[in-house]
Amino acid sequence: QPINIIKPRKSNYSSKNKNPSINQLQNQLQKSEQERYQLQNDVQKLQLRLQKAHSDARNIASQNKWLEKQTSRADQILSRAVEVERKKANEEVERVRGEMKGVLERERLMMRGNSNNHNGIGGGRSMIGGGNDVELNRGPTRRVMDGVKIVRDVDDYDEDDMLDERGRPP
Repeated sequence: QPINIIKPRKSNYSSKNKNPSINQLQNQLQKSEQERYQLQNDVQKLQLRLQKAHSDARNIASQNKWLEKQTSRADQILSRAVEVERKKANEEVERVRGEMKGVLERERLMMRGNSNNHNGIGGGRSMIGGGNDVELNRGPTRRVMDGVKIVRDVDDYDEDDMLDERGRPP
């Protein structure tokens, strides 16, 4: 028997059409490789951004710790300064209180001296430290006012001699 040779059927694609399908596949491959390259670049960029974000986070955490230490030190310094100023203020208050006690004591003594003047003692002259000028002129006297010793010796001058004819000091 003779062998029949089967002829290929005619397909929808001619020999011309077969090449474009290869060309299409090559174009698709090229596009896919470009997309893959672009995606790899995107992944690398995202990895770099993530690394930078991690680095920034570590730096910020380190700065926060440093700032917390600085704040703690500043608080300690401020507390010490407030304590020192409070101590100085208390000392100043005590000093002023002591001075005020001295002033009040002098005024009290002066008031006692003024009450003696109203009784005719001292002839209406001003009082110094609870005693009157007449008593001071009798001899050396010592008085202490605000911790200062005041000594007055007997002088032969009269206070009226210290004024000119118009009643003013020379």
